[in-house]
Amino acid sequence: MIVLGIFAFGMNPGACILRDGELIAFGEEERFTRLKGSHGMFPGRATVSCLQQVGIDLGEVDRIAFAWDAKKYPYRMLASITRQFLKYRGSAARSNGGSTSNGRKTGNANVLTVLLNLLKYSPRRLLEETRLALRTTGYRGELPPIEFVPHHLCHAYSAYFSSPFDDALVLTLDGSGEDTCTQIARGEGDDLRVLSETLIPHSLGWYYAAFTAYMGFLPYRHEGKLMALAGLGHERGADNPWPERLQTILATDDGAYEVDPTFTRFGAHSYAERFTDKLADFITGFDSRLRPLGSRNRADQARLLDPAYVDLAWGVQRRLEEAVGDIVSGALSGLTTRNLCIAGGVGLNCKMNGSLLGKSGIERVFAFPASNDAGSSIGAAMVVARQGGDRIKRELTSTHLGPEFSDGEIREVLRFSKVSFSEPANIAEATAKRLAQGQAVGWFQGRMELGPRALGARSILADPRNPDASERLNREVKSRETWRPFCPSILPGREDELITGADDASFMTIALPVREDRRAVMEQCSHTDGTTRPHVVCEEANPRYHSLLRHFEEETGTPFVINTSLNVSGEPIVCTPAEALRSFYSCGLDALAIGSFLVEK
Repeated sequence: MIVLGIFAFGMNPGACILRDGELIAFGEEERFTRLKGSHGMFPGRATVSCLQQVGIDLGEVDRIAFAWDAKKYPYRMLASITRQFLKYRGSAARSNGGSTSNGRKTGNANVLTVLLNLLKYSPRRLLEETRLALRTTGYRGELPPIEFVPHHLCHAYSAYFSSPFDDALVLTLDGSGEDTCTQIARGEGDDLRVLSETLIPHSLGWYYAAFTAYMGFLPYRHEGKLMALAGLGHERGADNPWPERLQTILATDDGAYEVDPTFTRFGAHSYAERFTDKLADFITGFDSRLRPLGSRNRADQARLLDPAYVDLAWGVQRRLEEAVGDIVSGALSGLTTRNLCIAGGVGLNCKMNGSLLGKSGIERVFAFPASNDAGSSIGAAMVVARQGGDRIKRELTSTHLGPEFSDGEIREVLRFSKVSFSEPANIAEATAKRLAQGQAVGWFQGRMELGPRALGARSILADPRNPDASERLNREVKSRETWRPFCPSILPGREDELITGADDASFMTIALPVREDRRAVMEQCSHTDGTTRPHVVCEEANPRYHSLLRHFEEETGTPFVINTSLNVSGEPIVCTPAEALRSFYSCGLDALAIGSFLVEK
C-alpha cells in the first residue's frame, strides 16, 4: 500500500510517503516556499516533492492520511470548549475586572477565533479545501480517499513505531491537537494503546508559548530561544524563586497537571495574543522590572540578558521539566517499561527531554526528530498503513528523506551562477582540511534531513578547537544572538568519552551533560549549563559525513565538529543548490562543499 501523509492548514505543514509501511520520502512545506513555518498553508510543494522522489503520481497513491480529526468538528469541539470557557469565565473576568489594563473592555477576539476554527476544520470544508489544494499539484485524475486521523495519535505513532524500542511509554505534548494537549500511550510490540489524555485548555505548549511571547520572541517559532536563554541562569538556579511561584500557573498532583488558562488564553490581552494581562500583573507584581518585551524593540531585546529576565526564563524551563517529570512518574506507576518515546511540538525541547533520563527509572529516551506538526503527517500515514495491513514498526536510522541533487545538477547551477569552483579528489577530506585551518564551511550533501535540526546534509561546520568559533558563527554567519549554543556531530564510539548518557543521541533531540573533564574541549559546542545536544553520526546513515569526521580526527585528533543548520537567521534550512549558494554569499562562510564540488571566497 502507498499512503500519502499530510498535515495542512496549521503550523508547519508537511507531507510524507509510506510504501508497504516504510517511510521513503518526507518534506516540510517551508523548505519549498522559503517562508519560515509556512503556517496555514497546504503542503502542495512538499507533496509534489515526495511524489517526485518516489517516482509516482497522485493516482498511484492508495490512501491520503490527514493528521487531524475533523470528525470532532464542530459539535464535539464546541461542547468541549464551552465547558472549559464556562469553568474559567468567572475567574478570567475577576482577574481584569471586565476590562484591560488600558481601560478597554475585554474583547471577544479569542471567542471569535475559536468559532472560526470550528468552522475551518469541519469535515466537509476540510475535505473540499484539501481536494482543491491537491488539484494545484497538476493532477487531474480521481483523487485517492482522504482519511482523518487524531492528531495526538499521529504524534504517538510517529514516535513509537520509529523508535528502537519494543516496549515503551509514549508521551505526546503540544499546543493542542483537536481538543487534546497531552496524551499518554503504551507501545508494546506492534500495538499502541492510548492510556489517558489531557484536554484543552491545559496545554504545556500554550504555557511555554505564553512566556516565549512575554520575552518578545515569536511563539510557535522561537521557543528554542527561550530554552537557550534559560540555560544562562543555571548558576543561580538554586536560589531562583520562579519554579515555585509558577506552580500557580502550572500545577501538578500525583501525575496529573493543570495549566490555568486565565494566564494564557482566557482574559484580556493588551500585550500579545498568547498571554493575558493577568500574567503580566503576576510577573510584574513580584518584580516590577520584568515588563513584557517587544519583539521589534531593540532596547527591549537588549534587556533579555538582564539577570532578572534570564532567571525568569530559567524558572519557566525548570517548571516545565518538573511538571513533565511528574507526568512521566505518574504514568509509569504499575508499568515495567523503562523506555520513553516523545513527540509533539513540546518534544522539541531537548533540555526537557534530557531531564527525563533517570526519572522514575527511565533509562532510555527516544524523541522523534520531526516532533513538530509536519512530522505528524508521518504518524497519520502509519495509522492508515497499519489499518491496511502493512507492518510499520521500523526503527528510524536515517533522517535523510528529502530531495537530493546529482553532481550534474549541482554543476549546472554553479556554471549558471558564474561561480568559480573546484572538484577535489575527496570532498570530505578537502573539507576536513579547511575546517582544521579554522574556516567555517557550508556542507550540502545528499538527501535533505527531516525535522528542524541539521544532521549532516544541510549543515554549517566549524572547528570546535577555535576559542572564538561559536561567537564567530553567531555574529558573522548565522546573524543571531551570541548566547545561543551550537551542537557537536561526533564519530560513533567516541560519544561516551565526551558526554554522559549518550545511548540514543543520533538526532540532536536530547540535551545531555558534558563530562566534567571534557568541558573545556567541548566549550564551543555546549551551553553554559554544561549540556549539549549530540549528533552521533553512523557510517551507514551518512557515509560521506562520517568520512569527513574521520578525516577531521586524523587532521586534529578531535572526533567531532561544530554543526548547525545551513541557513541564515529567519530563513528555513536550504533545500536546493541555488539556495545553498545564496546563503553562502550572504553570510560569513569561507567555503561551501556542495556535492563533489568546493566553492571558496
